[in-house]
Amino acid sequence: MIRSLYILGQQSNVIYSKEYAKSESGEGLVEFLVNFAHFISSVDLEGKTEYMGFSGTRIFYAARRDFVFMFVADKADDTAQIEERMTQLVDAFIKDFATLAEANLPLEGLDAKVDEIAVTMVKVAILGYAGVGKTTTLHLLRGETLPLVHDPTIGVSIKKLPDEVQNANIVLWDLAGQSRFSILWAKMIANAQVVIIVTDSTLENVLRSKKLVSLVKEEVPEAKVIGIANKQDLPTALTPERVGQILGIATYELVAIDISYRDRLIQIIRKAILEGKGEAKPVPA
Repeated sequence: MIRSLYILGQQSNVIYSKEYAKSESGEGLVEFLVNFAHFISSVDLEGKTEYMGFSGTRIFYAARRDFVFMFVADKADDTAQIEERMTQLVDAFIKDFATLAEANLPLEGLDAKVDEIAVTMVKVAILGYAGVGKTTTLHLLRGETLPLVHDPTIGVSIKKLPDEVQNANIVLWDLAGQSRFSILWAKMIANAQVVIIVTDSTLENVLRSKKLVSLVKEEVPEAKVIGIANKQDLPTALTPERVGQILGIATYELVAIDISYRDRLIQIIRKAILEGKGEAKPVPA
């Protein structure tokens, strides 16, 4: 996901910037980019986009005429896709906004064009064994009528989350939990930025689900993994804290048939997307 975007002018001054996700580097990052722009201006990039690592992210950069363009993106992002978006930005800016910038005129319409280019699709996979409530969780997230009868998912169900996370459209992959579909799990979670492991909060299921956590960390090591301790309304349910201890990942409580949990669950997913890989901190109730 593109976290922020900067366009710098002839004097390496920032003439346009947009931040989609707050960076811990803050002002230090901007100062670095301004100084780095001096170097970029003196190098012939031959019209190419290049990138470098910086504080847990990648900085993509390109130069055209007297302008330097920069994206700050997640390390898990596909470099070819980010480079393609950089090319789109450079071409659009030079065509429609460069003359305005050189004359110090308002860059009307640039903000909308940047959003058009920078908005990305984020894949969130929902993984768990049969009967733990994955599909009910999907219905809850989408604000749909919750099913009264369990109807097992066959293969995979792919749905878009109506809400956006800043510059990201979330696509939810609900993976079938029956054992006969387990050979597909590795392929289905490929390229997922976030994987949600859903359990039914019973000790037996939670212990089994440790295998799913291992699978995710092996197949998509850059993905953010969070646990959902569903069916917390049942008397035999382990606490989310206990589930999290067993799974070894940050875990949150859920009663998927209770609509009141929806907003908080969306907040948890948003936080996971913006944090990227790393230990999640519990979201306040």
